[in-house]
Amino acid sequence: MAGILDESSSDERFQSDYDGAWKEAFHSYLRQFLDCFFPQIGALIDWNCEVKWIDKEVSQILGQPGLRNRAVDLLFNARLLDGTERWILCHLEIQTKFQPDFAFRVDLYNSGLKWHFQQDVITLVVLADINPDWRPNEYRFELGGFGSHRWFPICKLLDNVENAWATDVSLPVQVARAQMAALQTVGNPHARYSAKNQLVRNLYRIGYTAVEVREIFRLIDWMMQLPPELSRRFDSELFAFEKEINMPYVTSVERNAEERGIEKGIEKGGSILLLRQLTRVCGTLPIDVEERVRQLSFDQIQTLGESLLDFQSLSDLKNWLANTDH
Repeated sequence: MAGILDESSSDERFQSDYDGAWKEAFHSYLRQFLDCFFPQIGALIDWNCEVKWIDKEVSQILGQPGLRNRAVDLLFNARLLDGTERWILCHLEIQTKFQPDFAFRVDLYNSGLKWHFQQDVITLVVLADINPDWRPNEYRFELGGFGSHRWFPICKLLDNVENAWATDVSLPVQVARAQMAALQTVGNPHARYSAKNQLVRNLYRIGYTAVEVREIFRLIDWMMQLPPELSRRFDSELFAFEKEINMPYVTSVERNAEERGIEKGIEKGGSILLLRQLTRVCGTLPIDVEERVRQLSFDQIQTLGESLLDFQSLSDLKNWLANTDH
């Protein structure tokens, strides 16, 4: 597509992590995303029953070497309101260029998962690209009396952000807007700076709580990385803006403190690393648990890092935090 650069050709120092942000967002807010992106499917799920994620298995089956920031596959098992269980694959396609074999690839993934798990799999496709004319929703092959036809529901972010979601301020839509802005500003850091600045400041005006602002900011920050000099400017101006409106939600100055080696920055960096380790062991952390970890002192972070070696589930972490509060 003319005028659009490949993210992989941009400066590696500020290459954005689209796949990481989307995985984190869907894991933490699955119901909100399905209700927004695929309401017909979301309405069928019994949300009183826990969803079982099967990401590790799907990453092994659908290994995609060299496709960073291009495709994200999230597989989960959900109980429906009629009592049946269904395997659902959320496939997010993040592209800046036309992919002629896309529908074939969707069909291939679905068939591979069905064969491996011996289960019918529902495939939902999020088209997180910026080509207004590209919206594949079926794969068809016919030859010599043989025929194969698979169609799949799609959610074209570009269409919805500009039309159906124009006044929507929900978390899924904020993430979608960040993705669109990130792709539209690839190779243009100053344009990305302006777009990110506008997106983040709007969070304060919408009326989100402090916890919600920090959570959405974290996802936007993953998607819209800036080079160091613009990142420092962004943090400084955001800090001033927070002070002006008396809403110190992001406390972004602490992020730069990490680079300068100031004590608070060290604590912040330690908590970020620890949260990544905890997520690997305990799974996706609830917002209240993550906030509690972020509030730990440097000594407590070190102690939790040592105790983490004995954790096997989220319950172990919650028990540790409960004992720390006493």
